[in-house]
Amino acid sequence: MQEKSNMSTVLDRFISPVRETMGSMISPVYIKDADLRYVWLNRSYADMIALSALEHAVGKTEGDFFPSPAARELASAENRVLDKGASIRETLKDISCPDGVSRSFVRTLDPLSVNGSPVGLLGILTEIPSPGRMPDECQEQETFFEDFFINATAMAAITDRRGDILKLNRKAREMFLGKTSMVQPVKGRNILEFIHEEDKQKVVKLWKESIQRKKEVNYQIRMISHDGRVLYMLISGRPIIKNNQVISFQYQALDMIDQKIQERNLLHSASVETLGQMAGGFAHDFKNILTVINGYSEMMLRSMDKSHPFYGKMFQICQAGTQASMLTQKILEFSSKNRPEPKEIDIDQEMTDQEAILRHVIEENIKLSVQRSAGVKKILIDPTQFAKVLLNLVINAKEAMPSGGEITITTEALDIDESLAQQYDNIRPGRYLCLCVSDTGSGMSEEVRQHVFDPFFTTRETGKGVGLWIVNSIVKDYQGRIQVESAEGKGTTFRILLPFSGEDRPLAEEAPQEPARCSKTTGKTILVVEDDDTVRELVNEILKHCGHHVLTACNGGDALQLARQYEGTIDLLITDMVMRRIDGIMLSKKMRTILPDIRVVLMSGYGEDVIRQEDLKDIAFLQKPFLPDDLIEKVDTVLSNPA
Repeated sequence: MQEKSNMSTVLDRFISPVRETMGSMISPVYIKDADLRYVWLNRSYADMIALSALEHAVGKTEGDFFPSPAARELASAENRVLDKGASIRETLKDISCPDGVSRSFVRTLDPLSVNGSPVGLLGILTEIPSPGRMPDECQEQETFFEDFFINATAMAAITDRRGDILKLNRKAREMFLGKTSMVQPVKGRNILEFIHEEDKQKVVKLWKESIQRKKEVNYQIRMISHDGRVLYMLISGRPIIKNNQVISFQYQALDMIDQKIQERNLLHSASVETLGQMAGGFAHDFKNILTVINGYSEMMLRSMDKSHPFYGKMFQICQAGTQASMLTQKILEFSSKNRPEPKEIDIDQEMTDQEAILRHVIEENIKLSVQRSAGVKKILIDPTQFAKVLLNLVINAKEAMPSGGEITITTEALDIDESLAQQYDNIRPGRYLCLCVSDTGSGMSEEVRQHVFDPFFTTRETGKGVGLWIVNSIVKDYQGRIQVESAEGKGTTFRILLPFSGEDRPLAEEAPQEPARCSKTTGKTILVVEDDDTVRELVNEILKHCGHHVLTACNGGDALQLARQYEGTIDLLITDMVMRRIDGIMLSKKMRTILPDIRVVLMSGYGEDVIRQEDLKDIAFLQKPFLPDDLIEKVDTVLSNPA
């Protein structure tokens, strides 16, 4: 089963382009895996085999739909395609189809290969008109296929045996000749004109191989667009054979940029997922520790007079604990795989939060200077994506300074008028955040600078070539612009413009130390369930100080036994979410079978977003690490609201 699942994943790379180009074709089209089981088919094929939904065919064979004689005849050629790895074009007559119609077809079968080995096949059926079919119907079908070729979303070309172009579709013309090229003569030009100079020998070698072996070849090459851009393409070249001789070629080309990114993401996904799981587990334990550190230090600070000799030191402990809590949360956000969720972020605060992370990225011989501008507005962006922009730019700067240097990050507000907008690729006039990341590194040549945002472009042997491409993509997604200024030996500056949102805000003043919060409720019986002894004792002490009667248990089993034996009323259950055997959600459900009216507060170092919303029904959530006031306020809110 695992092998079949892997095979289906391999075929995913073929399904998407086929769906886009052939999903709405009148002719039946399908894709099968190496076991001749359907993995995809279009609507026309589904209608022919009398299926209401396309997915009902997935995992099944022809034998599940066609009568036995017809199924055997259909599978015979498919097996030969997989065995030999070569295309087959055959005529099928009077095939009994599941919709009750007997049809004759010309069927084209092409192998879908990875690294030269067939992993599946593509089948296209073209119905042969019956003898009584009118000539205009045949002409209509011929016109349809001509229109399909010209307007296909994938680039397509037909050349003669030598590679001279006979026909290009609209997509290929626009890519290689420009959008005004439909009247430009192209017949007779050789396909090699559009191949990157360094890849021409590779193409010639594969072209000769295709002629010699009379079989389709698939390869990845670089091509040059009409405006000089380098394109990364997946090419499929199929020889057209007549009288056992190759007379021409049919080519299809797919843009590989998205696929390359997906492949790299796929290779990286396992380690990223593991990292995310480790970060989650690490955060849970570390937030328990921070809850204790922050809780007790806050309690001690509240009890001290400001004249106490240790007051300043205790204040520093509280500040460090708060910063550690924020840093832990940033690590969790950065390692998460959630979809981008834009929101207004305070640039000064975000820069402060990210500075601690960035200092861990650079080497000791590199100085990091962050200069924040006063009164900067907020911007609308996903915080994790903003962090990725900063991180990739700082990493790029660090790698340009192997012997050390300085990285400077500055922020300022910039007004863009009509004339200045042209300097930034015709950005919309308005007020923008200008974020600059400068380094004193080796700089770039003009040629490198022109390609610095190209995907997979890198000047380093160990580089992936996607970091700056990601930065450029994120900035453009938020209607911003990015520019680079650099010269060899003179360092590099990346200047990013991102639109502001919201109003100007004054510099924040340090909030005065507030007195300890007084509890609005008192005298309640509260059951605290926490497997970390230090956290349990802290919560116990805070609640007792507020005048509550506190019961404690170190696990769900002990808590349930205590609830059954306790003769009084238990008003509130405060429980950790992650515990052995019985977790917090399960405990709350079991507890309510014993005490139906009990209120519940769920504590967790994990975010509220990882808990199913239906599980939080009638349950309050308290994020770790928390301060004593946070706990008191949550308890007051829960106990004050009517049941």
